[in-house]
Amino acid sequence: MDELNQKLRQIYSAIEDSGLYINLNHDIRFHEKKEVPLNLNETESIVLAEESYNSPLLLALLTSVLRNGTMILYGSPGSGKTTSAEFVGAFVHGTLLEETFGDGSGDFKVMEAIHEATIHGHHELTEEKMIGRPHLGKLMRDGEEEIIPRKFMLSPFRMVDEVNRLTPGRTNNLLEMMDRGFSVYGDSKIYAAEGATFLTANFRDVASSDLTPPFLDRIDVGVFAPTLNPYFLEMAQGGEDRKLTGNEEAYVAHLRDEMDVQISAEDFDTMREQIARVEVEPDAFYILYNFISELNGCTLASPDIERKNKGFAWFVKPPILCSQVDDGGGAGGGHLGGCHYHNTENICYKTENEVSVRAGKTIERYAKALAWFRDRDQAGLEEVEAVIPYVLWFKLIPTDRAWSERPEFMNDRIALVQDLFTTSRNHYLKSRRMIKTLDGVLELYEQAMKNQSVDPELVLEALASLKSYDSPAKYPIATMLRQVYREIVRETQR
Repeated sequence: MDELNQKLRQIYSAIEDSGLYINLNHDIRFHEKKEVPLNLNETESIVLAEESYNSPLLLALLTSVLRNGTMILYGSPGSGKTTSAEFVGAFVHGTLLEETFGDGSGDFKVMEAIHEATIHGHHELTEEKMIGRPHLGKLMRDGEEEIIPRKFMLSPFRMVDEVNRLTPGRTNNLLEMMDRGFSVYGDSKIYAAEGATFLTANFRDVASSDLTPPFLDRIDVGVFAPTLNPYFLEMAQGGEDRKLTGNEEAYVAHLRDEMDVQISAEDFDTMREQIARVEVEPDAFYILYNFISELNGCTLASPDIERKNKGFAWFVKPPILCSQVDDGGGAGGGHLGGCHYHNTENICYKTENEVSVRAGKTIERYAKALAWFRDRDQAGLEEVEAVIPYVLWFKLIPTDRAWSERPEFMNDRIALVQDLFTTSRNHYLKSRRMIKTLDGVLELYEQAMKNQSVDPELVLEALASLKSYDSPAKYPIATMLRQVYREIVRETQR
């Protein structure tokens, strides 16, 4: 196992074993071995696995390592969202924080530095308290305008507490910073230090508002900080109430000294290089492509093949759009009426919106990071399947039809995305077994990606074979094959 990989796993174990992370549930599992029923009719069960992780802690560590990673933690007040993220920042970014804000005296307080670089969301927050303020002395003395950046912009670990209490103007400042790495104050551009940004959000109440889809799309992953399991209460925060017995700063310093794990700027660069070298297995890519294609597809969005996706269904969206035509199908035949693909085997009708390019790349990036964390050379289907729910659950907007089919998904959207991916994966694997030409299509795609010569007749045959693939996922495949054919013709004409 690589030394840097081992460092991050050591931090994971230290935080979990010490009880600093209040939520100790393991909901990312690999190599599931046994399912134990919890009721007599066996409709409820708990899964035992050889390898499992706590999703908020694991994804917080991966977000901290990736370049300018962003993560949002949802939960009720007092569920440990802010505190948990602060502990990750102290252990992973402690060395960089000391280099950035320390005075060299050796008495650096890492938790204090994190608190000073944290923004607390409220409606009266101004740009001056968030981004920077004018250097009034220099302005009055020399007549020169200079902006002094806030610690939030300078810190390699940033926290925004209760982000859904910010006004639209301040949310837009954050969006700009997360997307482009800077914010504009007056006529000055203030660059943010390279580092991770963590956001917390309570469930909606009278003082909060919904975050906009463009803002949510800039966030890499999202997790829930659920209600405390009372059987973990004695373990929480190291098994002691530091409001009675101790000092949080001293306790964190003690654990850091005991663990003796330091991550330098060079270490971060090396880790990212190692993650970038991890390859995604082709089959995992194909299943991911099919999932995105099927979820994004919308045959009624346009008569043009290239525009048969939800990005063009801007005026009338699913599920209303799905019921605009009736192909004569009935529930007994699999179809639910309306659009041909509005049936139990497809997933396109279950969300109003689509997976963005940014979200697609995020899935790939986190799958690679997870494989690296697990000390694997390649990211396979299990890594892709593990990260997809946490990248998409807060970005996708489910339709009423999705709610009516599975009411329990109204609250648990992570489970909804897991179910969508499982349905798409099973449909894809079933189609590959039934339609041998689909394998031929994928082989042509691989050859084209590797700049290998492709017979144009094979491309035409592959296009013709798609009529047997009963899924809206065939539209992007058809567009891709047309592009391959176009490139072949262009090369022939040269």
